[in-house]
Amino acid sequence: MLQTDAIAYTEKCINGEPAACSSACPFRLDVRSFMEKTAKARWNSAYKALRNAFLFPAVVGALCPAPCESKCLRVQTGDEPVAVRMIEEACIRSAGNKKPENYAIPPKTQRAAVIGAGIAGLSAALCLAQKKYPVTVYDKNSGWGGSLRPHPRFGEFDADIAAQFSATDTEFVFSAQILSLEELAAYDVVYIATGAGGDDFGLLESWDPILLTTAEPKVFMGGEIAAADLASSIIQGKTFSKTAEVFFQTGKASGTFEGAGEGVCLIDCSGEPSVPRVSPAGPDGYTGAEAESESSRCFQCDCSRCVVSCEMLGTFRKKPKKIALEVYADTKATPPYSTHTLTRQTYSCNMCGHCKAVCPEDINIGALLQSSRVARAGEADYPEAFHDFWLREMDFMSRDASFFAPAGGSPGYVFFPGCQLGAHNPGYVFKPLAFLRENYNAGVYLNCCGAPAYWAGDTERQAANFERIRAVWRGSGSPAFVFACASCESMFEMFLPEIKRVSLYELLAQQHGAVPEHVFDSASVFDPCSARGLPATAKAVRTLASMSGATLFKLPEENRCCGYGGHIYPANPGLFDTVTAARAGMGEHPYIVYCANCREIFLSRGKENAHILDVVFGLDRRTAVPKIDEKHNNAIRVKMKLSKELKNEDFSADPQSWDALELIIDDSVAESADRKLIALSDIKEAIWRAEGSGEKFVDETDGTCHCSMEKPVLTYWVQYKKTTGGAYEVYGAYYHRMRISRED
Repeated sequence: MLQTDAIAYTEKCINGEPAACSSACPFRLDVRSFMEKTAKARWNSAYKALRNAFLFPAVVGALCPAPCESKCLRVQTGDEPVAVRMIEEACIRSAGNKKPENYAIPPKTQRAAVIGAGIAGLSAALCLAQKKYPVTVYDKNSGWGGSLRPHPRFGEFDADIAAQFSATDTEFVFSAQILSLEELAAYDVVYIATGAGGDDFGLLESWDPILLTTAEPKVFMGGEIAAADLASSIIQGKTFSKTAEVFFQTGKASGTFEGAGEGVCLIDCSGEPSVPRVSPAGPDGYTGAEAESESSRCFQCDCSRCVVSCEMLGTFRKKPKKIALEVYADTKATPPYSTHTLTRQTYSCNMCGHCKAVCPEDINIGALLQSSRVARAGEADYPEAFHDFWLREMDFMSRDASFFAPAGGSPGYVFFPGCQLGAHNPGYVFKPLAFLRENYNAGVYLNCCGAPAYWAGDTERQAANFERIRAVWRGSGSPAFVFACASCESMFEMFLPEIKRVSLYELLAQQHGAVPEHVFDSASVFDPCSARGLPATAKAVRTLASMSGATLFKLPEENRCCGYGGHIYPANPGLFDTVTAARAGMGEHPYIVYCANCREIFLSRGKENAHILDVVFGLDRRTAVPKIDEKHNNAIRVKMKLSKELKNEDFSADPQSWDALELIIDDSVAESADRKLIALSDIKEAIWRAEGSGEKFVDETDGTCHCSMEKPVLTYWVQYKKTTGGAYEVYGAYYHRMRISRED
């Protein structure tokens, strides 16, 4: 992965970009940060922000026309803009510590001369003097200030200027008119800031407005003599100081300084409550308390929609652009390039697309993290344990439990229920298939859509599965596939777009004779995240739910992941619990779902729910999540029944040597093993291997045994004891990623 590949995902992100007000400010004051400080009465800190941006806070505070206010997003609520300028003046009055900082840096040897002590010359002199360059300022008048001197508030300006220079050793030479640049030949650089109509020493025509250079190599120019206004004059002083430093080091002037960013954080704040502008009680502007109150009107309008609304992003609190950089860094396999700072977050994403849905720039953090998973797959730092269980489940469903019977007519339809519907409840396959065979003469294809491989980033396994599906499809006359699982349908949309798709629920909703069972008086349809791009499916489910007589109540958000997506459970069980609890609590009414995974998540959280197929076909609703072995048995049962009915073929799963072992296991132990994604068949296999090989630890006091079983990714451990009747009583089971070293 190239760095450009990673950052391309987030290059349009406006999070952290300057607010519209800051972009309008010629000094690029971080207005958000300033307002946050003043709202908390942190006057000294706020004053420091003003001084760093303005150089001369009192001067700018009094004379700036406040273009920032014209861009304030507060107007979206019908209010007046935040009174930034009056808040700035209140800050200047309220700050207790206005002493400028004296930086502990070594003094420089290069000398600078500034001609003119107006605001342009003062800015240039201050910026260089703060960096410990010897600076001498010449002015033909008897004091500093230039065109500001006649201003009625010059007393304040004079005090401000004196305060800012108090921490420097700047030399001022007043009543001294420079008639020729030869007088300043001893200086390393000269800055001409003689004001409007001042002496340009014949160099104005050669002036470069970007670098502020002139035809004389060491002579620079800026300020009113070059038609600059107050703000531009101060900014040019900053520019000159940076250009001069480069000149000191290289003998050439070049613009190495950073310009203003192009990005602007423009967001919709129209839904925020209206808050009128604070009116000052007195003629001198805001008091400190009034400025605090007015500052609180600021929206702090940075875009953080994805972070605020996504539990995963909110947990890790990393900005999208930082995530992109870390994705790149973490895909470098060898130190010092790989930082491994994003591994946990990479595999904590549900891949649900919600971030893209709420982002005004359509940025998809899930796709970025998916690219990280793909880049990691097969590498040394790939955390196989996070996906091992589901990849083995995918192999089982696409191999042992797979079955195909073609359509019986034209146009051809093939029901593709996916791997989870029948595993949860065989009726979810039998009943819809009977409907489809009766009305559309449809065939059936039992297989996995490949979502586990997709979420794992295992593109090789994913591609092989798609190729098997594609071959079956082509070999059966390219029929349309009927989907009851939104995840399957969305996977086909992404990776098998050539296969025509239709939702089972659309076909069911078109059958006017159907009378769904009345299950709930009131309910909410919970749309799975994978149905985000399937509006026709969502509409059909609501039609069917309404036909059952249920009054439907809209949830506050649609297409939020139940928590199952991305298989985040092993990587971040705490986040998994947070997400599943949040989704179960989204609505007060029972849920009608159309995803088997959502159904199981809500059953595990105690949230009353029914699958839409329960409603349509009047199926007995489960009250508990089926365990791993039950799902396997259900999937095999579906294949056995369909093999017999549709092909008159007998099918039975290949027996395993350990199948006959009898286990005695407490419900709590079985529940614990299932939560750890350990099947009872895994436990049986581990015991069978230990008993056959004798490789086990035995507690001689009571006969309890500990055994291990190493698989390609995981090592399983089981604590058990053989009973007198030949059964094995199981006390516990767990796994880890370590390997046991055996020595002779």
